[in-house]
Amino acid sequence: MSTLEKFELALIPVIGLVVGLLVPALPRAINAGYLLLTMSAILLLQSLLRDLFLLASVKKSSQPQMNKVRCMCLESTVGITGIVVGAGLFGLGVDAAIMLQNWSGSVLVLIILGTGFGIKDFILETNPWRVRQDKNHMNIIVTWNR
Repeated sequence: MSTLEKFELALIPVIGLVVGLLVPALPRAINAGYLLLTMSAILLLQSLLRDLFLLASVKKSSQPQMNKVRCMCLESTVGITGIVVGAGLFGLGVDAAIMLQNWSGSVLVLIILGTGFGIKDFILETNPWRVRQDKNHMNIIVTWNR
């Protein structure tokens, strides 16, 4: 496990604690579409921040071998799917209100960030359809051509 991964893993409970302190200031009932949008945005933000740190730490002098693959990061796929479904629920005016307890916001954030950390090394390939682990999938050029 790299230093960056250890730092991210240590930061997850800290963020959960901060969210737990902020949740009492938020409304108790939240629209299901808005909640799904928020959860997906948190997942995508975590992925973006991790990628920015990785890009900043890569030495520009060493150019790694780039592979062309028909795939997408699983973390991004889950996040984008949540954004689309949440926006659909929100846009269609689905009024399914979800009641939140004081501790539930913190637990949701912990689950989201923990899931994001757990699936960060997986990619979804489209030819053949499969999910596989690729620890360093920043060296992949995503293409839709065969």
